[in-house]
Amino acid sequence: MHQHTESINTPNNIAPRFSQSENVARGVSMSSLELVDFINSKRKKGEPTLTHKNLIAKVPRVLGADQSAKFSADYLDARSRVQKCFVFPKREACLIAMSYSYELQALVFDRMTALEDRERARALPSNPKIIGELAILECFDRMLKPAPSSKMLMLAKIAANNGLDAKFLPGYAVDAAPDAAGGSSMPTKAITVLIKEHAIASTARAFNLALKAHGFLTLLQRKNSKQEMVDFWSVTEKGLAYGKNLTSPQCPRETQPHWYVDRFLELAAKVGKA
Repeated sequence: MHQHTESINTPNNIAPRFSQSENVARGVSMSSLELVDFINSKRKKGEPTLTHKNLIAKVPRVLGADQSAKFSADYLDARSRVQKCFVFPKREACLIAMSYSYELQALVFDRMTALEDRERARALPSNPKIIGELAILECFDRMLKPAPSSKMLMLAKIAANNGLDAKFLPGYAVDAAPDAAGGSSMPTKAITVLIKEHAIASTARAFNLALKAHGFLTLLQRKNSKQEMVDFWSVTEKGLAYGKNLTSPQCPRETQPHWYVDRFLELAAKVGKA
């Protein structure tokens, strides 16, 4: 005989009132009521119906008492009475489902992944112009690896081009080597300035060619307004330990390498220019 619970008459789109200081994750989630309905919808004919009471009793055993308390919530049943439930993020929902079967875990994972994809699609801007500009920025970032400060300027420019308020953007971006500690920007200078300051017997071009030969720089090309090919330098993935790519003031479609002041002599030694 199947046990009847409030979960059968409760709408799927409940609005829980969180009892643990709103500890529940704010991403895609599934309530224990929704999880019960989902599991029952996947059970074969003749299999016993899962009740909400039995599922919530199992939660502390699966997640642990302290951990499960983080996802505790209240809801109003069909008679407007306050009842206990849980609201699970993706990981915890999959763990609960796995306690019943690996097949259910896979089904819940697929369901929540689909919900994530739907929410991600909703978050995308609908303006084709913005979408195009963001796509260009993503391509620029992947190919030329601009410094965070340059990407911030580009995002602010995209916002200005589309009449958007860019105040939500951080006012400061950290430009530092990937292995740097401290969380603050590292000072940089152009190669010509650093050569002069350290009295290195080399021209900027010769130094850049040495950097290229050792894999710290690469020579790229773009077309100018006359459809002529123009060369420009770009710091490689290897070179990011010693410098960064700024957006060129003359042309935002090309980069301008700058090198970390504190690491320049180490870099010069690596390319035989110390």
